[in-house]
Amino acid sequence: KIGCETWEAPRISNPEYKGKWHAPKIDNPEYKGVWKPKQIPNPDYFFDESPAILPTIDSVGIDIWTMSKGIMFDNIVVSDDIAKAKAFADASFRLRKGLEEKQTPKSGKGGMFETAKDFATRNMIAVIVTTLILVATTVWCCFFRGDDGPRGPTEDEKRATRQKKRQEQEKAKDAKDKKDEGSEKKDDEAEESKQEPKEEEEEE
Repeated sequence: KIGCETWEAPRISNPEYKGKWHAPKIDNPEYKGVWKPKQIPNPDYFFDESPAILPTIDSVGIDIWTMSKGIMFDNIVVSDDIAKAKAFADASFRLRKGLEEKQTPKSGKGGMFETAKDFATRNMIAVIVTTLILVATTVWCCFFRGDDGPRGPTEDEKRATRQKKRQEQEKAKDAKDKKDEGSEKKDDEAEESKQEPKEEEEEE
């Protein structure tokens, strides 16, 4: 064997062991078994052997939680024939829905594109005329305007402008250098004037 097995404490026999302890119990002469709620006979009780077969429906109850007033429900149909239910919806709900959509203005939920599309559909002639005017104006401005506009600088004018700018930069640089030289000369003279009295005192 490799390694050690699970260690268990050594045990000795207990001659007084009498099994697992349980709380002592005494007899209850009034015990009547497990409690159950009381039941009374129901004269209307019956067992429905075919729950899928329903009686004739003559009314519909709708229970909703809403904060709006004046909500009404009508044109309710209950049928097991899809074709009949669809025909009833086409003859009642679909017609009324179309009238309500025409009377209710559309909201801008579709975005700017949908709004523009709807406007173009309702005002086709105005949109076409405006588009033609914009296209014609753009073409005329780009190709048939002529040379009456402001003339751009020629190559000689550009070269002269660059040369003038370069000369101005050189003049400014020369003026700055002269100013720096003058300030350095003044500083040197001030240093010399400070040193002269000291030399005279040493000679004395």
